[in-house]
Amino acid sequence: MLNASLMFANIPSKQPSLRAAYEAWLNARATQPKIEKQTNANQLRVGIVGAGMAGLYAALLLKSRGIDCHLYEAHPTRLGGRVYTHRFNHEPNQYFEAGAMRLPETPEQQPVFDLIGFLNEQGAPESNIELIPYNLYDPSGNLVYVNGKRAFSGSTMTLDYANQHPEALGFKLPPDECNKTASQLLDEVLQPFFDLLEVDFDLGFAKIVQYDNYSLYTYLTEIAGWSMEKVNYVEVMTSATNQFHSSFTELVIESMDFSGAKWRTIANGMDRLPNACAQLMGEDAISMDTPVRQIENLTDGRVAVHYGDVGEFAIFDRVIMAIPPAALRMIDTPQWSPTKMQAIRAMHYEPLYKIGLRFKTRFWEQGAHPAMGGQSATDLPMRWCVYPSYGLGDSGAGVLLLYSWMSDAYNWLPQSQEERIRLAIRDLQNLYQDTVDIEAEFIESYDVAWPSEWATGDAMFFPGQFRQLFNSARQPEQHIYFAGEHLSVHHTWIVGALDSALLACQQLLGDDSLSPLRASAMPALSPHQHDYSKCVAAPVLQR
Repeated sequence: MLNASLMFANIPSKQPSLRAAYEAWLNARATQPKIEKQTNANQLRVGIVGAGMAGLYAALLLKSRGIDCHLYEAHPTRLGGRVYTHRFNHEPNQYFEAGAMRLPETPEQQPVFDLIGFLNEQGAPESNIELIPYNLYDPSGNLVYVNGKRAFSGSTMTLDYANQHPEALGFKLPPDECNKTASQLLDEVLQPFFDLLEVDFDLGFAKIVQYDNYSLYTYLTEIAGWSMEKVNYVEVMTSATNQFHSSFTELVIESMDFSGAKWRTIANGMDRLPNACAQLMGEDAISMDTPVRQIENLTDGRVAVHYGDVGEFAIFDRVIMAIPPAALRMIDTPQWSPTKMQAIRAMHYEPLYKIGLRFKTRFWEQGAHPAMGGQSATDLPMRWCVYPSYGLGDSGAGVLLLYSWMSDAYNWLPQSQEERIRLAIRDLQNLYQDTVDIEAEFIESYDVAWPSEWATGDAMFFPGQFRQLFNSARQPEQHIYFAGEHLSVHHTWIVGALDSALLACQQLLGDDSLSPLRASAMPALSPHQHDYSKCVAAPVLQR
């Protein structure tokens, strides 16, 4: 078994952190209230609404300081929030990740690996978390089917073939562009920013953040001079329909996560991470199937948490709301500032849809182009077919998943369960042509439409939302604090939930020296030595 702490031991960053610079830039635009250090903090009783990764991590942090916590989770049987492993049965590898499914090995992600080391040290041996490689791409086995185009032979293109013959994909581009891959075209626009960061980080950051009012789409069409067809090509091949309308800054930073990183996943399911957190807290500390209906400020400064359907409540000295904006919006809360209320209404989450399909064989690992992990791409409704990186080479049944987000995810929502299965099988059959009988292989399926869940999807801000809403959203209101991945610059990642929980606990304790959890043998992270003062002063272009 791999020890997560030793495997990913305090890797130093080769350059300043773009995310850290952006957070410093955002902090400089906030009115930071003075928070007094709590005396006798271990006498506090803290209620935490939400047992996703933000809530669980906040509880563990406070428990490490001897503080009594209780978590309330609305879901009747499952905790972990957007960390969601669905198991078809108890046989090995008969599961898929309906939520978070991979961890990039980058210094930005160190708190997640540190948490795994902490849990492995503190928890029971049967809860130990083992990390295994995650294969992001398998170019010789992953398939590409867009615009109804096949390879010259008539078979579905492999990713290798599509990269070597991008002109065969059927996008109407001029001669100087049709022979370039979508990634190459996007790199031509973004790589100069990254190169400048290497040479002069402060200037590179200033060049990026000046477009904080822009979407990536606006930048590509108005600044880089891209045509609509060029945007369509790159968006189809690298992302999701309409995702380029998200914040330029957000997408530039996110693109660095997928640039050159090695990847890991958790053996036997990502949900082993929240489950191990919950085991350390103890079942008495978590109330499942307990939706919170109201948060009430009491005259003595304490906070009442009203839950359930029969008027039950509990009183706490402090409360952390560790839930996404859509869930917070539906709770009866005190009247907060207009900007806070706007943030809760407006901070954008992109919809996600996943359907896991279980088959009699792992047919995708067989035949002329076996896929050992990675993902196939298509413009069909299924959009991305993700192959498991676990159980490679197993005989017998296996599970793959279809994954779409943004506008592509919405298309699935009106369909009945039976129709979703039919469409998934239809699209897979189109991808694989006559090389396999998909319907004959099919056993069962399970899907998660995240817009219908409390999380609704993952945080992906529109232009200017970080600058306009982020600071207000993460400021405490009297003795109520806020956490969740939307309240971190690390959107879409587990580390964002951990980062936001750490800040909420620092605010609650009035102690910014509170540090991430790590195994006792793990040395503390060295902070970035870069002086971000020049980054803080970077201006924004007014459109």
